[in-house]
Amino acid sequence: MESDNGSERQARPVGWRGEPVVTTEKIVGYVLSSSVRTDVLSSVVAERQPVDALIDSIDASESAVYNAVGELERKGLVRTVDGKRVATGSGQLVADLLEQQENLCRLLEDDYWRTHDVAALPRRFRLRLTELADAEVFRATDTDPHAIVREVRDRVERAGTDVHIVTPIYQAEYEAVMPDSPDSRLVVDTTVALEALDRIDSPDDARQWEETPVRVLDAPVGVGVTDNEVMLSLPTIDRQYDSRTEVLAEDERAIEWGRDLFEYYWDRAVPNEAFLAEQFE
Repeated sequence: MESDNGSERQARPVGWRGEPVVTTEKIVGYVLSSSVRTDVLSSVVAERQPVDALIDSIDASESAVYNAVGELERKGLVRTVDGKRVATGSGQLVADLLEQQENLCRLLEDDYWRTHDVAALPRRFRLRLTELADAEVFRATDTDPHAIVREVRDRVERAGTDVHIVTPIYQAEYEAVMPDSPDSRLVVDTTVALEALDRIDSPDDARQWEETPVRVLDAPVGVGVTDNEVMLSLPTIDRQYDSRTEVLAEDERAIEWGRDLFEYYWDRAVPNEAFLAEQFE
């Protein structure tokens, strides 16, 4: 656009009221640039508080807390309701993003995520991977290369009759402990299922479990979900199955992530009966 003296001026994006647009990067960076602002926002998100309570709970001077509250109010992240500071909708969203960033940093502390292919997961679940921030990565050693197989086997066996598994490989130890129960479900990789069919003569011989529902799918990852934990196995960057590492988590957010991931694969898998009928046509 032209200025009064004819020189060009940089156009600035504006919102519907005519104010300059505040980008997510700018507002998050603004909050993060001050530990006091970050602490104040986290505190009011957790609980509506008067300024006096914020001063008592935050490790900063009284003036620093007052300044941070005022700054957050001017940015539209905090407001006053009945004498207490509360987070606005914008403030809650920024606080959620800050928490997600913190969880991502914790997740990336382990080298596992540098050596394994998270692209094997559907995008919606990659975006939620920070829900595994409290997970541990178990690794087998050169002196005990089968430690992960035993660990997973024991956890499945302890889980009882409520187990939900997606398996991209055949492992005899896992097959032995998979419960035969209507409360459990199993998704088997297509290649594994076809290899199993090569060893039998009829569909009747293919029924390993009488009660457990089984479906077939091209399974890029391994997933195990019980009432108490989630187990995840990703392929390596070169798309090889890794039998010597397993991501294990026991907190509720991670388990919920695992349940949702299992349902995603279950809904897309072919029931075993339909798969067998097609193979024996």
